Amino acid sequence: MKRKISSVLLVMALASGLALCAGCKKKSDETEKGKEWEAEASAESVSSEETDKETAGSEKKASEKTAATTVDLNYSDYEINMAKPPVATNPDGSLKNPPQPERLGYGNFCNGAIATGNSEYQYYVVHPDKHLICIEMESLSTGQCYFIYSAKPEKGNDHELDMLTLYDKYLYFREDQTEIKRIDLTDYSVEDVVEGNITRMIPYEDSLYLGQDSSIVKCDPDGSNPKVLYTAQNKNQDVEISFCVSDDKILFSDPKEEKDDGLLYGKIYSMDLNGSNKTEILPEATAGNDKVFFSDGKNLYFYGEMKQTADMKLLTDPDLEVDGISFTSYYDPHKNKEDDYGRILRGFYRVALDGSETTFIQAYPAGSVNVIDGAIFWTAANIIFAVGEDGVICKNYDEDHIFEVDNIENREIMLVGDWLFYSYIDPEGNGEGRTMKRHLTTEFAVVMDWPAPPGKQAGKHTHESN
Repeated sequence: MKRKISSVLLVMALASGLALCAGCKKKSDETEKGKEWEAEASAESVSSEETDKETAGSEKKASEKTAATTVDLNYSDYEINMAKPPVATNPDGSLKNPPQPERLGYGNFCNGAIATGNSEYQYYVVHPDKHLICIEMESLSTGQCYFIYSAKPEKGNDHELDMLTLYDKYLYFREDQTEIKRIDLTDYSVEDVVEGNITRMIPYEDSLYLGQDSSIVKCDPDGSNPKVLYTAQNKNQDVEISFCVSDDKILFSDPKEEKDDGLLYGKIYSMDLNGSNKTEILPEATAGNDKVFFSDGKNLYFYGEMKQTADMKLLTDPDLEVDGISFTSYYDPHKNKEDDYGRILRGFYRVALDGSETTFIQAYPAGSVNVIDGAIFWTAANIIFAVGEDGVICKNYDEDHIFEVDNIENREIMLVGDWLFYSYIDPEGNGEGRTMKRHLTTEFAVVMDWPAPPGKQAGKHTHESN
């Protein structure tokens, strides 16, 4: 579906790419169902020396540093080889190409964070086969791809990997929503960092800030010296706190009042990085404990409630109705009448931290928001919109379009450089999520997931695309 809208809105086509990950190899001899077999880990070193094979199936203590996992694939017909591609480092061991925050979506961490990257590599979650989930690393200069981590398959448990975050020389990630781990990108060893009900993870300066067990927790990058900075003042003991860290401040909502949408709403506060000097900000707003709560340094983006005013900018119609995936009304710039002023609008907002400007983004509660390069991206139903910060259409686009994309999972979108990542449910599969990435300025799109064609070399491979 392709529809014109006003010159303020841009929607990006998220057409289905037909590229398949070629990082798996079909078993040739073992066809008996249920037969156990193990994949071996292969390593590629900078000097092209012989690769080291790691012993498979060994149990590791939770706190022990281990090599990138070799996995027991009792429930799969494909082998996965782990690789160790070379990464440029400085003499002190730090990465020569650290993440560039301005080239990553500010809201990636609250959009699932199944992808991240820098100027050298991209890192993203893929599903090479049923019961398998891996972290893949792709060289932006050569197009070579490498599997660098795989969760161990278990019967009846399809694992989850998300919260991919580059920090120092590590790639942090969350496994099964209960454990934070990190991969040392200089030797690809894996270390357990934190266990618990982890809802957010934000590295900032020399610390990690976690949403954990209804609290905001600060700890060292290795998980040590945890300190609870704030705990939700709510009778419900399992409360998610929406927060972000920006300009040496922690911004958060205090989830107290439950509304009819199931979210807990509260006032918005800032506090110092040690938890002191709690101060209310943006008194005209209340924020729900939604996944979307982040800052670009100048503005706060959140899902909440505010009164409609004459100077409030509207990107979409506050009375927007969505029937399935079809919009039945669009914002008319002449509709903002005095009769509407003073009513409470619930939806996604961008509010300047000094309170000087408020923008209503959209009302669709099941959508999401992300920001990069001064452009706001948001999802509603199965449609993705983008608009420039000053009402100017995002650069490199010639027209205003609306494109429909089937089955975006959780409506979440991640922005990594010139690429947009999202997970979608394959209508031809059994409800499995697949990872798609799409270039923001071209028609190039790639699906990186299973089923992978047999006979391809695992560990090191490239993606193909139409």
